[in-house]
Amino acid sequence: MVKRGIPQRYKRYRSEIIYAPKKSLGQNFLFDKNHLHKIVACCPVDDKIIIIEIGSGYGNLTNLLAKTDCQKVIGIEKDSQLFQWLIENNKNEKIIYHHQDALKINWPEFCSQFKNNSLIVVGNLPYYITNSLIINLLLDYQLFKSLIFLVQKEVGQKWVSGSNKYPSEYSALSVFINYLTETKIVAKIPAAVFTPAPSVDGVLVSIEPHQNVNTSKEQLISFLRFLKNCFRFRRKTLLNNLLSWARNYEKEWKKYLQEKGYEEKIRPQNLNPSEYWQLFVFWRGLA
Repeated sequence: MVKRGIPQRYKRYRSEIIYAPKKSLGQNFLFDKNHLHKIVACCPVDDKIIIIEIGSGYGNLTNLLAKTDCQKVIGIEKDSQLFQWLIENNKNEKIIYHHQDALKINWPEFCSQFKNNSLIVVGNLPYYITNSLIINLLLDYQLFKSLIFLVQKEVGQKWVSGSNKYPSEYSALSVFINYLTETKIVAKIPAAVFTPAPSVDGVLVSIEPHQNVNTSKEQLISFLRFLKNCFRFRRKTLLNNLLSWARNYEKEWKKYLQEKGYEEKIRPQNLNPSEYWQLFVFWRGLA
């Protein structure tokens, strides 16, 4: 097969590269079978499962996923060149490719065609979409059985962080994710196995939405906005952050903290996700 416009530096890494990786799309391809199998092994698959893959690339992971007992694999690829290549080279009836930008997908509408199936979302995600994508997916968390993502190490650490685990990474997003899900890092993926190699190692993250959370999309949007205000200034106390945008409730905030047994100088990173949800519910009662 003729390599179209491939710089020499990529040819010596992987014979599978057909097009020069696009930096603008954050393309770092994974061809290493051992690490691809690690991703597949994380997927809880049966014959009612449909797997949605974000960023199919050259179909290496896609084809392995299709060999499982899943009913179907839906590959989403934004790159028009790669999408056309995938269509031309797809020989598996279990695989269906869509030329779409994952950040622009209306997930309830997209998933409505699979009402009788359980959905797993999988992907080797480019850095620039990771946080936006996980928020978009979790705003409709009830649609998915599991999310399995390969992301840069610092992103994965932020996703799983808590007051006692990667505390310096603990943020509004950390709280949001861990209120809705059970999230853990299941494997480390060295940068050297990617083509081209990124500047940092990757981690494989397993995200399983809780089944006992009962809240609306509108509430979750409001909750995330509330959390961003709580973490607005990390070096300030939680109370000062609350007062910075809702000072007219100073008396109520102080009373709440006292009744909960919190010190007035407690920091934003000292509350766990459940405690933040309780604080949010209290705030909604005031507002």
